[in-house]
Amino acid sequence: MTLKNKILNTLIKKNLIRNQRFENLHNGESCYIIGNGSSLKYYDLKKFNDKVTIGCNNLFAHRNFNDLNVKYYYTGHPFLYYRYWKNQYEKKYTKNTLGDFYKEKIIQYKEVSYFASVSNYFGISGSNISFVHHFDKPFDGYDKCKLDSEFTSMACALSGMLGLAVYMGFKDITLIGCDYAHFPQSQGHFFDHGKFSDTFNEEPINKEFLLDAMKYADVRVITPNDGYRGHILPYVDYETFTGVKPGYQENDEIVSNSDLMTLDRTGMKYKIFSE
Repeated sequence: MTLKNKILNTLIKKNLIRNQRFENLHNGESCYIIGNGSSLKYYDLKKFNDKVTIGCNNLFAHRNFNDLNVKYYYTGHPFLYYRYWKNQYEKKYTKNTLGDFYKEKIIQYKEVSYFASVSNYFGISGSNISFVHHFDKPFDGYDKCKLDSEFTSMACALSGMLGLAVYMGFKDITLIGCDYAHFPQSQGHFFDHGKFSDTFNEEPINKEFLLDAMKYADVRVITPNDGYRGHILPYVDYETFTGVKPGYQENDEIVSNSDLMTLDRTGMKYKIFSE
């Protein structure tokens, strides 16, 4: 371990030890993992409130967030919770409106356990905040991906949420709004305005993480309709799973106007309003 990582390990050691309380906490149980994909515009989230949910990123902006049983939330962005940050799109340091938005929601939903990158150690704190870090170790299977040591599945939100689920012992995982896991792949987010063209990437996205997660749990993905299939995973279309037909809702029907305005000001190139 490099000197930098040794210092980091010492800094967050107590927090990492606290993470041990999550190990196999839900052994043998089922859960939902809900992303931010545009397919959520077609779904009634109240149909997914019967199991523990792991959410991520901007999911708490959805009007029906309270109807879900969200217990855990993953925000793996580095340096997300500081007043200023280097915006990945603008390539310069700006006021961190997105971080402020996340902090506001975290205060609102105090009953949720949040997992953040250790880079945010001095940016946010609280009894429901846990830190994770990969310590520069490459991903080499979820059996070696530990919340209390090297959490190596921080490549994206989906891989991080799968890491949480496997560590906690969930044996049945249903992906919702994780649109790169089906074929064709839906584009955009539920908080973006309008409909986007699908893409037809033949090489499965996040293949390494999905295949490895299937060693530890039954994993499936919900698709908008029977025109989609799981790219790697078993799949169930929304109507078959819920018993109701999907119905499109525009972003301003499922996200408050104040939250849409805030997301538009983040500089993250979201397509919040029609052009």
